[in-house]
Amino acid sequence: MIPDIYSTLRQIVTTPPVRNVTEKVIELAQLCLRFARVNRVTYHEDGKRLETDADHTVMLGIVACAFAERFAPHLDLGLIAQFALVHDLVEAYAGDTNTLRISAERARAKEEIEAAALAKIVEQFGVALPWVTATIKQYDRLDTPEARFIKTLDKVLPKITHALNLGAALREHGVQPGDIDAINGAQYAKIVASYGADQPEAMALYQSVHEYLKSVLI
Repeated sequence: MIPDIYSTLRQIVTTPPVRNVTEKVIELAQLCLRFARVNRVTYHEDGKRLETDADHTVMLGIVACAFAERFAPHLDLGLIAQFALVHDLVEAYAGDTNTLRISAERARAKEEIEAAALAKIVEQFGVALPWVTATIKQYDRLDTPEARFIKTLDKVLPKITHALNLGAALREHGVQPGDIDAINGAQYAKIVASYGADQPEAMALYQSVHEYLKSVLI
């Protein structure tokens, strides 16, 4: 006789502490839906619809894994995928920040807002679903090559979307085609100094995409 699996599961998920975990899973799903409603400053190919954090996260995960498997096979694809999934999750509460020509004061405010958002996520899920917060913290430490790889690729993707929509967001925020090289040079130097020095494959892609973006805009 086939056991009544549904009755068994029902009994399991209604028994503490599993019931609390079930509630937290539902709460996490709600957080993901909230995350999917966060608009970024970049646009889709049509130059009209804003890209969401969920759009960006899916694109980053797929592109990063595909690129790493081909050009950086020494990296752990599992870690890359995990870091891609959570790298912007704090923005579910903090929102996305326009970092084009961001001031030092604005950058500090961004860090404070995101730290408060992370503390909220830790409070929500740190005990019941510790993978969420542990993975975010591991990524933020940037002490693994996989974290630094994702951090670098995270700076490549906006260039790709800018190219695909012919610079819609750049023009909207007052960035002229002639400004592209100066902005890229400053960002490139910052990435190398902060976390990209040991990511030659990702940095090569960064520069290649920049050249493609220039060819589209100029």
